[in-house]
Amino acid sequence: MKGFDYIIVGAGSAGCVIANRLSADPSVRVALIEAGPSDLGFPTNVKATLPIGNVFLLPHAKYNWQYEFTGGAGVGGRAIPCPRGKMLGGCSSVNGSVYIRGHRSDYDGWLAEGNAGWGFDDVLPYFKRQERRRFGDGAFHGRDGELDVQQPRAVNPLTKAFVAAAVAAGHRETDDFNGPQQDGFGVWDVNQRNGTRLSSSRAFLHPVMSRPNLTVLTECFVERVELSKGRATGVTVTRAGVREVLTASQEVILAGGAINSPHLLMLSGIGASQELQRHGIRVVQELPGVGRNLQDHPSVPIAMIDDSATAYALSWQSLPRVVASPLQYLFARRGMLASNAAEGGGFFRTSPELDRPDIQVTLLAGLKGTARAIPREHGIMLLVSLLRPRSRGWLSLSSSDPTTQPVLHPAFLEDKEEVRTLIAGVRETRRILAQGPIRAMLGTERTPGERVQSDEELERAIRATLSTVYHPVGTCKMGPASDAGAVVDSALRVHGVDRLRVADASIMPNIVGGNTSAPTMMIGERVSAFILGKDRATMGVAPQTPEAAFA
Repeated sequence: MKGFDYIIVGAGSAGCVIANRLSADPSVRVALIEAGPSDLGFPTNVKATLPIGNVFLLPHAKYNWQYEFTGGAGVGGRAIPCPRGKMLGGCSSVNGSVYIRGHRSDYDGWLAEGNAGWGFDDVLPYFKRQERRRFGDGAFHGRDGELDVQQPRAVNPLTKAFVAAAVAAGHRETDDFNGPQQDGFGVWDVNQRNGTRLSSSRAFLHPVMSRPNLTVLTECFVERVELSKGRATGVTVTRAGVREVLTASQEVILAGGAINSPHLLMLSGIGASQELQRHGIRVVQELPGVGRNLQDHPSVPIAMIDDSATAYALSWQSLPRVVASPLQYLFARRGMLASNAAEGGGFFRTSPELDRPDIQVTLLAGLKGTARAIPREHGIMLLVSLLRPRSRGWLSLSSSDPTTQPVLHPAFLEDKEEVRTLIAGVRETRRILAQGPIRAMLGTERTPGERVQSDEELERAIRATLSTVYHPVGTCKMGPASDAGAVVDSALRVHGVDRLRVADASIMPNIVGGNTSAPTMMIGERVSAFILGKDRATMGVAPQTPEAAFA
């Protein structure tokens, strides 16, 4: 039996941040546990540093949990992929590297629901502490953090043409989606350092892995949290076929993400008693909200054929670029391999009466159906995403066996207003695509198809093709004890269980209006401050400044 002060379960976007911050005190013993492999060994290290490297990682169960949403009535019961990173860095090692925080009102909404210290003005200093962005308004951006935020080195001409088309259609152009105003179109900021992917692992974990008080365990599977007398005492793990218990004298922090964290809570006896008893699990703490409140960004694809053969693909037309790309990347960190594919897009409102954007459009500079395929034909994919769905799904156990996947029950498009908003989003995106700067470069619309025009036709197409942009959140909802659906309090402590916290995307009460990687890293920063500022954390209030917490 090995002992630590803190055990962090999950070395993903939040977990790597937490490990960095807690292990800064040399007297504190920290264990960071990851079910997947390291990102250091060859050839994984090469794939994990290429901006486009996710196309080589996501197809493999070694690096991807390969979850699926199943049985949603609003999408005809189709299975919809829900890939999740399974390696050091978690999803930040396999996602599109896009750095977007969300809208100010998202966080102010969390605050209004009773989560003290989570308004936008409260969380902004924690975003800034992590960030290293050399341009933009200093009121919104950090300059000296570990996490580089840059414009991508490689931007496809089609991405630039799409932004120009949006401007021609009357939208504003922006170079900062994380500044005072989110509306507009442009090239996304990305987590890259000089043309290489900068995952949470590379930014926060690699520089401190030599600390003698930090133990990083990869390919180590956590079966359950050990609980005694209402408190977390450690975790049971299996590694290389050997089962053992690791103890934590201070706290266990779950950072496994919106699927794994609630799954682990339920396997440990924390959740809805009826669900646990159905699978023969002893109820330790009745928390009916565990696994509920599942949200993602429902997304509709618009696929366009690229007559100019400019989009990224493996084809005879692109053969010269494909052959040249390794050398371009090796010597200049440019070319096809330097692209993150999801290079740009924008936010807009489907009604002038709205006070914030309700649609995000992302342009993928390659034609593909899922994150697991390399395009063979030239084209682009526009993903029209609903930013704030009203429907809520849930997660349930399939077995008490920790190695079996939970069941993800989506509720996509079960609210008719969601369909109406997506129809409006598709129509506006089509209007942008009809503008001169990009129209001349593109051919026919393959999906939904140019004959699909009426609201009824669009609704059928949306329900038949809807997927997500892989942003599951909400399944360990943050909220006060008076909220029957809440799992953690505003200091991210599990209600009714001592020395146990959850710190990842699962704690979001409502999904943010944008990509979820940056907010998840911020959550890791916040929980570290709560733990290190214990006098305030016991009251559920953050330290006044990040600097005060880490002094």
